[in-house]
Amino acid sequence: MKLGEQTVTTDDSAGITRNEAGGPMFNNMGTRCLGMREVGGGEALNHGSCIDSDADGDQIFSTDEAKGAKGTHVFVGGTGKYAGMSGTADYTSQSVKSPDGRGMTLVIHQSNWTLSP
Repeated sequence: MKLGEQTVTTDDSAGITRNEAGGPMFNNMGTRCLGMREVGGGEALNHGSCIDSDADGDQIFSTDEAKGAKGTHVFVGGTGKYAGMSGTADYTSQSVKSPDGRGMTLVIHQSNWTLSP
């Protein structure tokens, strides 16, 4: 949708998380995020919400805000072993192309989190 000089779009993205340090937290989880992207004056602002699910079906819930390629997820809870999760994950994103030319995004996270009983 065009709002004067600003463009607003919705975004539905999905992917897989990986913990390159080898730990079990955030490793091999399916992720889905729904959000809104506003572009105006050459700057992109993103707002949304995400769910990460592990092989057991336990989930992590977060909100997401980004300006350009840098953003932050805020953990707002979870189910099962992630119940009571809080914290943040700062990230940077990088656009890449699939072999058939479709756009994809690589997202590198640095997470700080706790689990409350």
